[in-house]
Amino acid sequence: MSRDVLSRTISFAQTAHGFIVLMGMLIGLLYFPGWFGYLFSRALDGAISWFLITAMLMFVSLDLWQNRAMLKEHPASEEDKLIGHVLIICGVLVYPFCRLALWPQALLWLLILVGIIISFWGLCFFRNYKLSSLFLALTVYPRLGIISRTAWEFFFPPNALENVMAHIASVGLKSIGMKALAEGRFILFPQGKVEVGWGCNGLDMAISVAFAGLFIGLIFRQTVLEIAKFIAIGIAMALVANIPRLMLVSIAYVYWGKSWFQFWHGFWGGQVFSAILFTLYYYLVVFSAKDRPGATL
Repeated sequence: MSRDVLSRTISFAQTAHGFIVLMGMLIGLLYFPGWFGYLFSRALDGAISWFLITAMLMFVSLDLWQNRAMLKEHPASEEDKLIGHVLIICGVLVYPFCRLALWPQALLWLLILVGIIISFWGLCFFRNYKLSSLFLALTVYPRLGIISRTAWEFFFPPNALENVMAHIASVGLKSIGMKALAEGRFILFPQGKVEVGWGCNGLDMAISVAFAGLFIGLIFRQTVLEIAKFIAIGIAMALVANIPRLMLVSIAYVYWGKSWFQFWHGFWGGQVFSAILFTLYYYLVVFSAKDRPGATL
């Protein structure tokens, strides 16, 4: 099997189209360590952007696999191949000069990826597979939190959500007998204070759960209204569930010591919280989903 794959790869590389595509894929391999390294480091910090990117890649893979016969029947025209080759070559030539930061590498890899797709299936691919094209583009740059933060701060004042979360969490802490007071984005205790930073305001989790609702709705072939309901439920659940998480992290920081705070604020605590939230959300959405022909779950 491996010899057969190797022989096919060699035969493919001997054509002009194959050589150009493989050069583009080589750039993808060079970019991969930085892309994966960032996702892995953020996962260790408790972030779940890896889940969102993995879910989008799985959706794209499933969509392309289910339509593989149609894709084979509609190869790219010679004009589209030329456009794709030009994009790939431009990305390959410029890439060595843009490796000082992650974002220019991501931009060039996106350019190359678009060129590869056009050279195989033509420009019509982006018209026929709009969602897959969007999701694939979003996975290229691993710092999705930067994108969401920029968009949020464009419409809302600084620390707006953090202030709200700190206030509600302090009310929750008071309700269980803790002496807590909110002051801006800080939760004040007699023994110290806890800052509700951007990563703890619940927005990233809400976006991830919203995308999960979108994926489930698409797989279940729900209506647009039903998918919108799944997304709204996910956002609400994530923001509400973030309150007890903030309370727990605050108590751990002030009363239980550094090791417990690092546990609940870091990788393991984040994954425990995410697993509970996504499990509850999945069964809630699946229970409310309407049966439709073609559903795969």
